[in-house]
Amino acid sequence: MRKLLPGPFVPKLSFRLLKEKFEVLSESKNPVEQFQAKQVLDLFKKNPKLISRTSTLSEYKEYEDVVQQLMSYLFPAALTNNEIKAAVYPLSNFTFFTSNRLNKIIENSVCSLDDIFKEVFKDDHIEGFDLIPYAVILNSYYQFNVDLERLKTLKIKFKTGITKNYRITYNADFLEIYPNENAIEITEEIIDELLADANNKEVWKKYFPENSWTIEGFGIINMIDTSLDETIDEFKTHLIQTTNESYKSLVDDFRNIFGIPDLQVGSYTLDKNQLKPPYDLSFRMLSIEEGESINCEDYACNYVYNRLFVDHKLVILSNVARYHKSSGGNTLSKTLLKQGLKSAVLIPIIIEEKLAFIIELATYKTNQLNAINMVKLEALMPFILSYSARSMTEYKNEISAVIQQECTSIHPSVQWRFEEEAILYIQKRNFGEPTNFKEVVFKDVVPLYGQIDIVGSSNARNEAIQKDFKEQLVQAKRLLKIRFKTKKLPFYEHLIFQIDKFLFELEVNFHANTEQEISLFFSTQIFPLFEHLLVSDTNVSDIKSFNANLNEDLKSYYDARKNYDNTVNLINKQLSAFMDKQQLKAQEMFPHYFEKFKTDGVEHNMYIGQSITRDKTFHLTDLYNLRLWQLQVACEMEAMYYKAQEGFPLKLEVASLILAYDVPLNIRYRMDEKQFDVDGAYNVRYEMIKKRIDKAHIKNTNERLTLPHKLSVVYSSNAIEKEYLNYFEFLQSKNYIGENIEIVEIEELQGASGFKAIRVDLNQHLKKADSLYTVEDLETIL
Repeated sequence: MRKLLPGPFVPKLSFRLLKEKFEVLSESKNPVEQFQAKQVLDLFKKNPKLISRTSTLSEYKEYEDVVQQLMSYLFPAALTNNEIKAAVYPLSNFTFFTSNRLNKIIENSVCSLDDIFKEVFKDDHIEGFDLIPYAVILNSYYQFNVDLERLKTLKIKFKTGITKNYRITYNADFLEIYPNENAIEITEEIIDELLADANNKEVWKKYFPENSWTIEGFGIINMIDTSLDETIDEFKTHLIQTTNESYKSLVDDFRNIFGIPDLQVGSYTLDKNQLKPPYDLSFRMLSIEEGESINCEDYACNYVYNRLFVDHKLVILSNVARYHKSSGGNTLSKTLLKQGLKSAVLIPIIIEEKLAFIIELATYKTNQLNAINMVKLEALMPFILSYSARSMTEYKNEISAVIQQECTSIHPSVQWRFEEEAILYIQKRNFGEPTNFKEVVFKDVVPLYGQIDIVGSSNARNEAIQKDFKEQLVQAKRLLKIRFKTKKLPFYEHLIFQIDKFLFELEVNFHANTEQEISLFFSTQIFPLFEHLLVSDTNVSDIKSFNANLNEDLKSYYDARKNYDNTVNLINKQLSAFMDKQQLKAQEMFPHYFEKFKTDGVEHNMYIGQSITRDKTFHLTDLYNLRLWQLQVACEMEAMYYKAQEGFPLKLEVASLILAYDVPLNIRYRMDEKQFDVDGAYNVRYEMIKKRIDKAHIKNTNERLTLPHKLSVVYSSNAIEKEYLNYFEFLQSKNYIGENIEIVEIEELQGASGFKAIRVDLNQHLKKADSLYTVEDLETIL
């Protein structure tokens, strides 16, 4: 036995304070305390040397049996297998009594009891100098409040390889401190000096000479197993991290928490009704074959299905083989047994009141995971759920960021397909594999194309340009003629001549270059002259007025063009808003891809087919409903336009056109162009037809196919003709179209021939239906 560190104390083993404690208890009114006190005091009465202030270790050896009896009152036999305690010689690593549980810990560890208690006190010093004895003197004897103690923790490594953590507490109830003859009285001034230079051990030694104090009695060390608490703290730390290393740490945490070194941890996600691989490829699926995706109904028995996917409760299979036999075998049990896993737990993770994914725990021994040790999950679940919710949010943000980076905005109907590719992209990237966002393709979809276009928009724009430039030229000519009257300069006359030529061109020979030529004339001839006159002349109010009427950006008159542009913008805005509103209702009929473009009017593309959706089964009736929706919306949109036209700056006419194409095609998202396009040489024919039919003429005539107040449907098959004639007969019954329905042949188009069109008169004063029509409504009428 030796003192752990040098210091001011002379340690003495004594049981005097223990006797005094039981003397107090002997006066207690509690009969149990009186009974115990009588037994202890009888032992002291028979062995008086144990209370001597000069008891030594040799005397302890002489009375070891009696001491063991005394300690039994502090270490109850009923608790000795549970409590981790030891009675120790003052400031020493010598223990003279230990609990059974502490003895078992020592037997199974790789270190001795002596090593453990040396470890207990090693951190209570500064640079090798132990401060605790001095703090004890200052606090216990002088009643100063000096806090120099640190939280004591201890790690013990076991022969099994597991390391456990313990918190150490020191009970000093049976210790007394008093000064020896060479002790120095500690004053307030000395306290100030000590604490001002606490790291200087020479200052402490100066006021606390060696052996100047005595510490008498014995101490009791208590150890509390905090392994689970600290593992949970580490677990929480690892949940915050997002690296591949954090996954390994999480697996180790689970193994430490449950005390199972070979515990397997897996996961799979729930997407609609499909069980799929986890977002993080660091996790593998334990109860589903690698890379597979299966329906919830095909995963396990009804009991597991209802408990996990309906009630969202924990599933414990303590004996997988027995479950396999009783359930008749399924994906869950077969996959586990194939890997030699004999007990398993499935933990549902709920995020925003929805089942998001499942955590799997499994072991290679039967009953190793069970309802008893699963109680530990109660401490873990709040942190797991919080981490899962945060991770899911971050993951969705990451998916959106990848899609935004790679694809820009995506229509909601096909968002799921891009999310699948984004998930694969992120998984591979996080796993260190080469990443490439693959092009998204939808096969065998039927296209629906339509437009409502401003009739003669080019002519209307040219007329606006002509009107603005004519007014600008006339006003410029007027200013030049006023100045020519006073200054007969040939240059003025030449400019007037040039303006007359431009006015003539605007009237009889306006062409694409005219606008550019007039703009150049003003920028090089008229404007520099007017700027000179503003500086040199005095009467220039008319020039200032002319300049004030110029558009600041275009440097030209912009009244007529402004009316045209505002009208086109209003048309596009109202038509587009109406289309968006109706499109939401169409999506409820059946999910489909939709895109629209604003030009001189609004045109739209739609694609429908099984590959567009993963949640519903496509039927031709869904296509028929969308075709009828397209006709209904075209009628309503044109009627809405003419009603709103009263408030437009210009009265422009519009014409509606639909292409009924009955050949399925493939569409591919072009990563470089950030948009969908038809895929394959044959499918390009569809795009060619789309671009040419709105300018097409009726065969053997000069009449344009598209006319104001008429809706034209272009097609190439008798089946389509029959189908749309039925639609128009239905719309006639609803007063959406007029009595005139005509079938016309379209002139030969480059790359396409044999096309016909149905043209109908639109009712500008139709009464809009409260809901969308469907083929069921059509069948009822017809």
